[in-house]
Amino acid sequence: MSEETTNKIEKIIRNYDIKGRCIDIEDNHTGNINNTYVISMQEDDGQIRRYIIQKINTAVFTDPNILMHNIDNVTKHLEKELMAMNDNVHKALHLRKTKGDDIYCYIITDEERDYYRVYDFIENAKSYDIVNSVDLAYKIGQAFGNFQMLLRDFPMDCLEETIPDFHDTPKRYIKLQKDLRRDFKRRAREITYEYDFIYEHKDCYETIINALKENRIPWRVTHNDTKANNVMMDKDTNEFLAVIDLDTVMPGSLLFDYGDGIRSTAATAFENETDLNKVGLNLELFEAYTDGFLSEMASCITEEEVRLMGESIKIITLELAIRFLDDYICGDIYFKVDAKRPKHNLERAQNQLKLVKEIEKNMTYINEYINNCYLKHKGKCRQLS
Repeated sequence: MSEETTNKIEKIIRNYDIKGRCIDIEDNHTGNINNTYVISMQEDDGQIRRYIIQKINTAVFTDPNILMHNIDNVTKHLEKELMAMNDNVHKALHLRKTKGDDIYCYIITDEERDYYRVYDFIENAKSYDIVNSVDLAYKIGQAFGNFQMLLRDFPMDCLEETIPDFHDTPKRYIKLQKDLRRDFKRRAREITYEYDFIYEHKDCYETIINALKENRIPWRVTHNDTKANNVMMDKDTNEFLAVIDLDTVMPGSLLFDYGDGIRSTAATAFENETDLNKVGLNLELFEAYTDGFLSEMASCITEEEVRLMGESIKIITLELAIRFLDDYICGDIYFKVDAKRPKHNLERAQNQLKLVKEIEKNMTYINEYINNCYLKHKGKCRQLS
């Protein structure tokens, strides 16, 4: 850890009523967006408490105030729901307040403001980058279904967009077209096949957005980043504890969360894999995730949402391919890339387009399984007030 980073962290700590002295700062390299640090504080009695400090990426989240009020409102609601249900097992992220009772702080660096937030560290917990068992896939799906269930009655007027049009797939597609025409980085000639594939699927991009606009499906609180490592699991029981990384919590459709959950959990290869022969859809993991998700959410979900769940997997995967491709065209300004891989985002897009092909091969089975799973769980979920 550099002396400059250490000094910044210590300056941030002074904004909070955090007891003890800092004895360790660990740089956590997971995640594509924010800089995350785990700090260990030794209190006077020798006890060590840990906290998460994150620097907010203001290039992505241009209004930290909206971002942090979303997180504050959602975490408070989750804590209230868990308490009302006498649930002492599961947890919500706990946001630390500053000495001035603010939900974030800032420090001045080179005449610019750097924004930071602090969470309590969830102890005796772990997360998984790789889902390699049916049991784990079930529990990841269960965690995100539980997240949706707990927020079923959240007042939507208390939630704002942190990234406008984040899951507006038609607008993502239109932006890609515009950026291709501009072609500032002179990369358009490299993506002819990829763009043709995306163009051929253009008719499905409005499916979820139109269903929301036409009130055929409800607006809900959505996490919008439902990959496996955003679920903390108990190290002893391996049961899910909490859903983390709430930066992209916004109004949306649960189809965004479910589709992305299957895309990231049931894929047979990471997004960074360049051997496309390894990219496919693990149907056993798809089944387990769906079963876990609907075991928590079936009593709250609408039949139109169920009907669109399978299609959402394809749409969200296409959308991410569009985003990777667009970021490549624009010069890799959003997603972190490996400096040794000049075509990193293009390779990610190719990976996701191969996954779309595999999803399409199995779409009939996917839809049948979702419907049967919903019917199995409907009426069997916990009774909600």
